[in-house]
Amino acid sequence: MVASNNGTKPTLEVDGAPYLLLSVQLNNSSGFPAEFRRLAPAIARSHANTVMAPIGWETVEPEEGRFDWSVVDGLIAEARTQNVRLVLLWFGTWKNGNMSYVPAWVKRDTARFPRVMTADGRPIEVLSPIGAASRDADARAFAALMAHLKAVDAARGTVILVQVQNEAGTLGADRDHSPAAEALFRAQVPADMPGAKPGDWTVNYAERAPEAFMAYHTARYVGAVAAAGKAAYGLPLYVNVWPREQPGLLRPGDSSPSGGAVSWLLPQWRRLAPAIDVVGVDNYDTNIAPYTEIAEAYDVPGNPLFVPETGGSMAHARNAFWTVARPHALGIGKFGIGPDFGMKDGKESEEPIALDYRLLGDVAPLLLPLRDAGRVRVAIEQDGLANVPMAFPGMELATRFGAVRDGYGGPRGQGNADLSGRVIAAQVAPDRYLLTGAGANLRFALPLGQAGSVQLVTVEEGHVDRGRFVRDRLLNGDETAFGLILPTEGRTLMVTVQVNR
Repeated sequence: MVASNNGTKPTLEVDGAPYLLLSVQLNNSSGFPAEFRRLAPAIARSHANTVMAPIGWETVEPEEGRFDWSVVDGLIAEARTQNVRLVLLWFGTWKNGNMSYVPAWVKRDTARFPRVMTADGRPIEVLSPIGAASRDADARAFAALMAHLKAVDAARGTVILVQVQNEAGTLGADRDHSPAAEALFRAQVPADMPGAKPGDWTVNYAERAPEAFMAYHTARYVGAVAAAGKAAYGLPLYVNVWPREQPGLLRPGDSSPSGGAVSWLLPQWRRLAPAIDVVGVDNYDTNIAPYTEIAEAYDVPGNPLFVPETGGSMAHARNAFWTVARPHALGIGKFGIGPDFGMKDGKESEEPIALDYRLLGDVAPLLLPLRDAGRVRVAIEQDGLANVPMAFPGMELATRFGAVRDGYGGPRGQGNADLSGRVIAAQVAPDRYLLTGAGANLRFALPLGQAGSVQLVTVEEGHVDRGRFVRDRLLNGDETAFGLILPTEGRTLMVTVQVNR
């Protein structure tokens, strides 16, 4: 990771250029070379530039101190064959608030590697975040992985990012109630807990004390693992979060893992685990309002927006456009891919997220600098909202989704039956705009109160090559007289306009 131009958020660079992660994540038990190879046609149909592959601690260290790197090496080799970058997901102590991917020798030794205990004294299948032996064993294994990556991949840079744990925290209890944890919970809050005042956890955090307590110990644990790995090889590291802002009961340890980097504890996590470069949020919401609320909670100074897990529906594809348009956003990842991805009735059929990746992957080299300079706008279709304005300095861009018909208020979009409309617009120059998206019809106009009209000078359909727009054909006549059309299969336009006063 390198600092961005404004110094407030890091950005991901690959081969010396900004990189937009457009990724697919292999299913939890698919992080093996043969499965990666079997999925190659589906990955190609996704248009992803990056594949996220899980690496289970149990896979690489089946016996304590004996490492087997055959799976890691096979994944790297397959990524190179498929010409995609690789993000490795370290399933160590935590996977979805559980310990299921730790080695058998850790699972069997409950004395050395203590479990979280419930309030009624029952151990659950989660390693305690206060367990020093568990932390140190995980850190040694992760450091060994990172050292191996440096040895076999530093020159090629196939692996560009590593996730440390997966949705860390505890499911099944609000906190660890073991005698050792109970003593810590009743004691003074440690001085390195950001924002803490004199007093124990309950004095400081009241009913949220169990979650804050677990966050402190989980963040320090993950921070130690990350620091050990980064000392071995300085690749960018991130954690992903199961967000607390979920529909239903907001009960840490029940509706979400207790101790994870949820939004209200994000500042504490970032201070306690400084070796983590980015905290990403897994965001599966389909409605735009809760989706953006969750995302914006993680799009804060020092932490660019990154959605490492989302779904593959049309709603998720619309929200992906919104995500990628956020200044300094690292990108997005679709969770899970099977061999039938992009196929329907035995024929290839482009999935909504694949359309996104095809369009955005093409324009990214030109789009990203403009986006981070604040010169990008986004419009996405919503149920009941088929006409969305986008405003640039001195220029407005009306986005109409679906068929456009005359009526009260002038020509208006009638909406797409599948709510598929999404558009990103970028101001390349004062009179020049890049438009990419699908299911939309756009029209330029001057802001209210400004005299004059906007004339289309040229409308070019094309693609981006090495950061420059390349015209494939020039549109005019019927293709532009009724609006700038981005069809359901997607299109990229470069539009030059002139203001006539």
